[in-house]
Amino acid sequence: MEVQVVHEERYWYPDDGGQVWLAGYTPVADDGRYLGRDAPELAARGVRVASVAGAGRHHDIGDEAAPGRPLELRRDPANEHDANAIEVLAGGEVIGFVPRELAEALAPQLDAGRPWSAIALREARDSPRDPRTGLTMLLAPAPSVSFVTWRPTTSSRRTRPPSGST
Repeated sequence: MEVQVVHEERYWYPDDGGQVWLAGYTPVADDGRYLGRDAPELAARGVRVASVAGAGRHHDIGDEAAPGRPLELRRDPANEHDANAIEVLAGGEVIGFVPRELAEALAPQLDAGRPWSAIALREARDSPRDPRTGLTMLLAPAPSVSFVTWRPTTSSRRTRPPSGST
């Protein structure tokens, strides 16, 4: 499965204070509109966007989990905290888990042999030079998922004014 994206790097200033460096990809529609986690266009394809639970706090996030890199999903039915647990791996190492609510929906599908794949969508850091503190992934009901960079066409409308315009 291919998902259209744009690449972004920017600071984000959470309401509770501080700053976070975000780098990676954002899914977009054919006309270039940004698609949020719950966008109908993603839901219609079965695509889910979720944070990797525990990434950066309990598990190190190496370069194998850089935005755009494939992630592996592996069931962990013997997990003492959650029988529906799904590990997220990068480079063969566990970097976190699929969030509990989403794992509850995906675990029966994985157990039934239905393919699901994941790819690193964006990373969070305190600054561009600091270690990763969080990771967001895109999950798809397909054997593989990849990104295609969105390019404007003559039929797509502009979603933001060009730099320097008023």
